[in-house]
Parts: sequence; C-alpha cells; structure tokens
Amino acid sequence: MAEFICKYGTPAGEILQRAYVAENEKTLRTQMEQQGFYVFGIQRKFEAASTLKSIFAFKRKKVSDKQFLIFNQEFASLIHSGLPLLRSLQLLMERQDNPEFSLILEDVYSQVKQGTSLSDAFASHPDVFPRVYTASVLSGEKSGTLEQVIRRYLSYVRIILAIRTKVISSLIYPTLLMLLSCGVIGLLVGFVIPKFSEFYSGLAKDLPLITTIILSIALFVRANALLVIVSIIVIIVGTRLYLRSSESARKAVDRLKLKLPYLGSLWTKFSISQLTRTLHTLIAGGIPLVNAIDVAAGAIGNRLLSVELSQVSQRVKEGEPLWSSLQKTGLMTKMAVEMVKVGEETGSLEDMLKNISDFYDEEIETNLTNALSIVEPAMLIIMGFVIASVLLAMYYPLFTVITTIK
Repeated sequence: MAEFICKYGTPAGEILQRAYVAENEKTLRTQMEQQGFYVFGIQRKFEAASTLKSIFAFKRKKVSDKQFLIFNQEFASLIHSGLPLLRSLQLLMERQDNPEFSLILEDVYSQVKQGTSLSDAFASHPDVFPRVYTASVLSGEKSGTLEQVIRRYLSYVRIILAIRTKVISSLIYPTLLMLLSCGVIGLLVGFVIPKFSEFYSGLAKDLPLITTIILSIALFVRANALLVIVSIIVIIVGTRLYLRSSESARKAVDRLKLKLPYLGSLWTKFSISQLTRTLHTLIAGGIPLVNAIDVAAGAIGNRLLSVELSQVSQRVKEGEPLWSSLQKTGLMTKMAVEMVKVGEETGSLEDMLKNISDFYDEEIETNLTNALSIVEPAMLIIMGFVIASVLLAMYYPLFTVITTIK
C-alpha cells in the first residue's frame, strides 16, 4: 500500500486535492471514478521525510489512543440519541481539541457528504483508523448496528490497552536498573578509569591483564567518543532500515522471538491472544469468517503468523475447518487449536475465541510477573558484579604496590 495525492473534481463542481492510500495509481483512479469523481491527476506522495522520522519510532501519533477512545464513545452516544450521521460527524469535528484530528474528521465529513460510505471515508486515513475498526464499521453499516459495533470495538481496544499498560508498567523498574547500570559504567569509563591510567603510567611494574584490558577500552572510548556514538547511531539506523525494507528480515526476527527461551513462549501466547481477540471482535460484529481472517492478518504484530493467515483464509474458503487450518501453520498451541475445534463443532466459535484470548491474557500476566521477579534481582547481581570487577581491576595494582612498599 502507498499514499497518493489525488486532485479531482466532484459532481457538484468542487475541485479538491487530498491524500489517499491505495495499492497503486491505477487502482486509486478506478475507485475515484467509480464514486463519480473526475480525476485530474494522481501523484505518489514523497515519503522520504516520514521514513526518516519513523526510523527511530519516536514519531508522535496524530491521534492518541485516549483521544480515539473518547471520539468513539461520543460517536456511539450521538448515534444512540438518533442524530443523523452527518450531524454527528460535524459535532465531533467542531469539539475536537486536536487540530490534526479535526482536519481528518473534516475530510471524513466531506467524503460522507459527497456519497462515500463511512467505512471508506475512515479507511482513507489508515494511520488513524485501523483496518479492524473500518471493517467493523463496514459491518455495522450493512447490518444497521453501527452503535453496537463501535461499542464492541471500544471494549476490544480497552482490553488491548490494559494489557499493554500492564506490560509497560512491569518493565519500568528493570529498564531503570539497566539505564542506571549503563550510566555508572559510562561514568567509570569516561572519568574514573582514565585517572587511574595517568597514575599507573608512572609505575614500572606490569599491570594485571584485566586491568590492562579495562584501561585500554576506557582510553579508546574516551579518545574516540564521537566515533563510538556515530557508529552506534549508524548501526541502529541501518538495522531499522534493513528490517523495514526486507520482509524476510522481519520474518527472521519474529522467528527468532518465538525460539527464545521462555520469552518465545510469551511471544507465542501474545500472538495467539491478539489473533483470537481480533477474530472474536470481527465475527461478533457480523463479518464473515474468511473476511475476518484477512483483516486479522493485517492487525497482528507477528509477521510469520500474519503471512500464514493468508493460507488459512484460502483453506477455510475451500471448506477446511478453521482449527485444522490453524494447526497446519505450526504456530498455534495445541490448547488453542483444540478450543477452536470445540467451538466450531458446537457452534460457539465466537465465545470460544474470546475464552482463548482471556485465558492467554491471564497466562501472559502471570508469566511476565514471574519472569520479572527473577530478572530484577538478577540485574542487580549482574550490575554489582560488573561494577565490583571494574573497581577491583583498578584498585588491585594499587594494593599490590602498597603491599610491596610495606
């Protein structure tokens, strides 16, 4: 998918220029003409600046998760009150504090006013409205249950955000310990150890091997600090660019994650939980199973499972049971496959998918808590050992000199 700048004329005589996401220029032109617009020109949007910003993943989201949740809560309430769709969008657009989100809603309002469906208007801004959301809205439009679909999506997002918040809060203390360790080591290497070098340079006695090694490293880092920093930045940027440009590299990274001791099990459970919860939300919203699998493939973070889901979708389309198709991926746990099988055989697949995601969410929280209870003291021990080793290597020759003098 790529982003294009499209200049077109409306049946009302307006000339507009907006950004759209499509597979290619021909597809976008066809879509615009089918909606009754006259296309003057389409140009691929220059993405070099946005690519450089995204390398470090520090780019601010146009719309925060909180703002998106509040928008949907208010949207569902306005629909429930019986207000027309256009009036609801107009009210939401006018009360937005975020100017970027307000402009996006203005574009959505304009498209809907010109006859575009609400789901298609949302889909033209994929960086704000996820594919799972637009698919749910499409289902709600077709079934006339837009309010219920939005409220179900809100429940889905709240659960995902709650899990993410728990994981982040659990990692705060270990991260602080790691940063503190790096800071102490940096202080020793940059300021303390070079002072010892000046002192030991006047001694005729040979220094211990470990002291010589640490002194050499510290002096090199201090003399080439700029080169070291630039090298680290180049490695980080190069790695991220390579991973973004190479699908095989991203698959290899995901494969490595799944094979890591203990963490691989956590990553597998998280991927299964994400998949089953997304499928539950889409199926509960009235989306057919095959379409739900296709949408879920683009919503989950595991590239390996995402690619395998295209095969799963094809097998299910040909009449094969979902549980059997998932089993053939080799990425699903035996318990998850068995629960999907029971759900299909009893006609309660929707509920069973929710049970799987709830079960694995609890498993992830428990396993993560247990892992961190071991990681935190282990990091303290490692941090103490490294610092003690450095100090011992620096002071040992001094003790030897003092003993010799005595």
